[in-house]
Amino acid sequence: MAHKPRVTPEERGRINGLHEVEFSASHIAARVGRSRDTVRRVVNDISAGQRTGRPPLTSDRELRRVVRTAAAGNHSASQVKEELSLKVSVRTIERVLSRVDWLQYSKMDNTLDLTPAHKLARRTWAAQCLQTPDIWASTIFSDEKKWNLDGPDGYQRYWRDIRLPARRTIRRQNGGGSVMVWGGFSATGKTKLAVLVGR
Repeated sequence: MAHKPRVTPEERGRINGLHEVEFSASHIAARVGRSRDTVRRVVNDISAGQRTGRPPLTSDRELRRVVRTAAAGNHSASQVKEELSLKVSVRTIERVLSRVDWLQYSKMDNTLDLTPAHKLARRTWAAQCLQTPDIWASTIFSDEKKWNLDGPDGYQRYWRDIRLPARRTIRRQNGGGSVMVWGGFSATGKTKLAVLVGR
């Protein structure tokens, strides 16, 4: 009878990680392509020493709560821990979420709240520019970036359910304290980055 190759260090690490977040031996065996007896043997080897550190997630119900909370919207692992009052580490929660096939840690898109009229005007402008390509020699493209002290500035990250449309932050016209910079470029080069002061 042919024997399966020895368990690799990578497989041991994966089994250990899944065991730490309280997946059953059957579930781990299916995920790593090994028998339940092999999984139990690896887990027993790992557990031979004295366990230290924070406790793992203790039930399937708790695991489901973690995944459900993260999938609901803009939550980081630390926010999930705080909202559910969990005693486990943030890293444990991150490991749980990273093993969910349909969750992905993503940057939230930062976008303008464009109306249909805005979109039509932009398409019309783009079509007109196609008819006058020489215009680019005398055109400067510029933009500014604002870092808000009291709200979203385009760097929000969250655990995203990839089966659903990506969430977005909406740019605000007014808010609290902030720092703003400006820059531009044209067909002949780019400007220096300017820090804007005042209004």
